[in-house]
Amino acid sequence: MTQDRSNLPEGKEANDLFNNVAALIEQSKRQVALTVNREVTLLYWHVGKAINHKLLQEQRGEYGEQVVESLSSQLTKTYGKGWSKRHLWHCVRVADTFQEDQIVNALSTQLSWTHLRILAMFEDELKREFYTALCVQERWSTRVLQERIDSMLFERSALSKKPEDLLRRELSTLKSAGAVTPDLVFRDPYVLDFLGLSDTYSERDLESSILTQLQQFIIELGSDFAFLARQKRIIIDNEDFKIDLLFYHRGLKRLVAIDLKLGRFKAAYKGQMELYLKWLDKYERKEGEESPIGLILCAEKSQEQIELLELNKGHIRVSEYLTQLPPKEVFASRLHKAIELAKVKKEE
Repeated sequence: MTQDRSNLPEGKEANDLFNNVAALIEQSKRQVALTVNREVTLLYWHVGKAINHKLLQEQRGEYGEQVVESLSSQLTKTYGKGWSKRHLWHCVRVADTFQEDQIVNALSTQLSWTHLRILAMFEDELKREFYTALCVQERWSTRVLQERIDSMLFERSALSKKPEDLLRRELSTLKSAGAVTPDLVFRDPYVLDFLGLSDTYSERDLESSILTQLQQFIIELGSDFAFLARQKRIIIDNEDFKIDLLFYHRGLKRLVAIDLKLGRFKAAYKGQMELYLKWLDKYERKEGEESPIGLILCAEKSQEQIELLELNKGHIRVSEYLTQLPPKEVFASRLHKAIELAKVKKEE
């Protein structure tokens, strides 16, 4: 008997049906993944808590090693791989770091166990809160989180140079309201080693390399940046001016003009950027947006000029960029010195 296929959906109708069913399946898969992540995270946290309080009793010496090794062996025989000594110590550390199960509950809906394991490695509470807040806000994968840590993002943010109480206040605002500030968004220096530039290059070479590697550049800037234009042409008094790069930041709700400079910062760059920002504010700013902000990227900063001009307090930021990343020890030492110097100046 031949089946009548005349009433079966075809063309657009069939595609619509498939898309609807596919959307239901994908939504269910995401929900299952979230539920599994939450349960696994809470399981590991409770395991760490049990080891810490019931078995180790705060001992971290030879006795603790013996207990964990014995437990690992028993769990592996019963439940198979996945219960190594290393993993159990990770459980203990996460339970030590995130004491309240309400906190773990909240984090486990947004961050995976691997996120928490990485974050728990920080002894510095404020640094841990910084990475946790941005990880949730910008939805970093564990790979991106580790890259941000390796590139010393905290030390490159303006927040690291602020007094502890102000730093806590901004992080609290970010966590409670999701509100970001320029001090959270902009960095110094920017690491542009992915551009592959040689020792000698022009501003046009720098700009072209950035556009060729635009995705990597935006990753370095931050996830909320959206590219708008290259060499944005503006006319003032019948004279042509060009903004090197124009972006929009969704969190700040501002246009961001970026000027690229090869050498040291010069005071004249401030006036040039102010002109661009005034024009953007008058002709390009849309309803509901904040005033535009400018970022001057230089190969080297002129710290005294920047301080005398009181930049980085208003709508203009000055940052260095590095086309080659120095050895990690050298880079870390340089950033820590800059942080200490900035904090000393604030106290004076």
